[in-house]
Amino acid sequence: MIDAQMSVILTIHNAKKSIGPRTLFEGLSFGVESQSRIGLVGPNGAGKSTLLRCLAGLDRLEHGQITWSRNVKVEYVPQSPIYSKDISIEDFILSDNEDSPEQIAKMWEYFSKINFPEFDLSKKFHALSGGEQKKSQIIKALLRNPDVLLMDEPTNHLDVESIMWVEEFLNTQPQLGYILVSHDRLFLQNTVTEMIELNASYREGYIRSKGGYAEYLELKNATVHAQQVHQQKRENTLRREMEWLRRGAIARLKKQVARQNATHDLKADVDLLKSLNRNREIQIEMQTSGRSPKKLVEMEGVGLQINDRHFFADLDLVIHRRTRLGLLGANGSGKTTFINSILKVASDSRSESSKKTLPIVYNTAFSMTGRMKTYEDIQINYFDQKRYRLDPDISLLRNLVSEGDYVQVKGQPIFARSYLDRFNFRRDQHDLLVRELSGGEQNRLMLAQLMTTECQLMILDEPTNDLDFETLASLKDSLEEFDGAIILVSHDRTFLDEVCTEILYFPNDDESASSEKKNLVKFSSFLQWQDWRDEKSNKKSVVVESPATVEKSKKTVRLSYKEQREFDTIEAVILKKEEESQSLKNLMLTPEIAQNANRLLEISQQAFGLDSEVEKLYLRWQELEKKQS
Repeated sequence: MIDAQMSVILTIHNAKKSIGPRTLFEGLSFGVESQSRIGLVGPNGAGKSTLLRCLAGLDRLEHGQITWSRNVKVEYVPQSPIYSKDISIEDFILSDNEDSPEQIAKMWEYFSKINFPEFDLSKKFHALSGGEQKKSQIIKALLRNPDVLLMDEPTNHLDVESIMWVEEFLNTQPQLGYILVSHDRLFLQNTVTEMIELNASYREGYIRSKGGYAEYLELKNATVHAQQVHQQKRENTLRREMEWLRRGAIARLKKQVARQNATHDLKADVDLLKSLNRNREIQIEMQTSGRSPKKLVEMEGVGLQINDRHFFADLDLVIHRRTRLGLLGANGSGKTTFINSILKVASDSRSESSKKTLPIVYNTAFSMTGRMKTYEDIQINYFDQKRYRLDPDISLLRNLVSEGDYVQVKGQPIFARSYLDRFNFRRDQHDLLVRELSGGEQNRLMLAQLMTTECQLMILDEPTNDLDFETLASLKDSLEEFDGAIILVSHDRTFLDEVCTEILYFPNDDESASSEKKNLVKFSSFLQWQDWRDEKSNKKSVVVESPATVEKSKKTVRLSYKEQREFDTIEAVILKKEEESQSLKNLMLTPEIAQNANRLLEISQQAFGLDSEVEKLYLRWQELEKKQS
């Protein structure tokens, strides 16, 4: 008997959806229980957003059924808001909501929690930044008090503080169920208890795992490995059968017809496995221009403002050839203006003819104090989050190369369509209009454009939006190998920490003594900023200009007798559980288990449970070790 508190509220049966001649997913069948917290992931173009729209009733399957239980209230937050041009912020948020005093009070409560500035709500919605629009969408949905929230890339355009608020809020709503599409690994790990990956590379079209991103990754790796082992065994069997058939007519006559047919079926199965297991890795290679000076950009006492809004003052900064600088701060805190100031100074120092090799500066409505200097021949590549580089009304191919059939990469001509193959674009997509591509596919196209141009400084403003895990991994590897400087803005905390070796934090107005004298704060890593933020939120004594004082302010605490006993034995407990986990993982690789999907899943979940325990034990060990020292 199913617990009434955890009853099945959604059933998807034999679902199929195509776009034109291309099938997104087929034969999709699974159920969802009440209060489930599911992360929906998969490669770009797998149909995640389309499935979410079907669940919201905004799109239809071409085959199969989606059934919601009666009286289940569902709200949908799309990637981009749908609104009329002249609608105000207040009308957008309160449309389909009661405008009672209680609702308005609740709205302002969300505004304060989600780091949304209080201003005139009669302001036009279209005038908001992407992050502010996303916050408005989330607030609008929450005011409806849904049973299930469907969210498509909820962290896109949000600043890190707001993402952390969304995480905290979701974790304090035990009755709220949700299905969210996201590629933010830390967000998934912190918010979901189950993962579903849509991927045509799996026989059933998807895999499903309990736990967050870490547990999903373990299952994915095990499933892919098992599928590869199965392919190898089937290929070996097929080779033996084909060798027998080649022995001659007499052997073929003696061969049973049923076995001959089975050999043909085996070959079809091997071909299918080869297709499923095909390597789909994105090939990203960044080009560094020749000679590079020690200093690409130099700032002394720099301050930026727009009208009466002061972003920061007195900034001293040097960007050299191997700089890996991450920009962190709330929406509207000045990160993009900081980037524009570098682009403008670089452009102003060049001749009219050579300016064409630099990115266009889209916003110059700022004034600058202090001195900024860029290397006179600096080459800059700029990935802008609004995708200004792309023309939505021409084809993918013509966005890459305006005329002809070849693109120059590292000084060598490469057939443009072959070049697009490296970025996992299918040949039938090459002549599609860019507006017909998904957000992740458009970002992949921008990366393909950037890789054709040499540079010394790579500026990336939210490059991780909508990118699938495989593309994120390839981009990270490419940035590690890039021999120039990098300035990165990203809400993906994991990616930011993997790429950057220093962080420049843009404080909010309430974090500085004077709105006209805001100083940026430098950190060595994202984790150091997070420790600093946690200390501030706990109202501990922290000097903003010196994050290192966080460590000095910690008091030494002796271990109790019970804690000392725990500390003395915890290493042995960890080793034992790690050995148990490894034994289970080794068992998963055996042919008997690899071919038994139910048994594989059962053992995988046991191993994941042990890994989760080990992770908690390590954290506890670190905690005890710090107290002892």
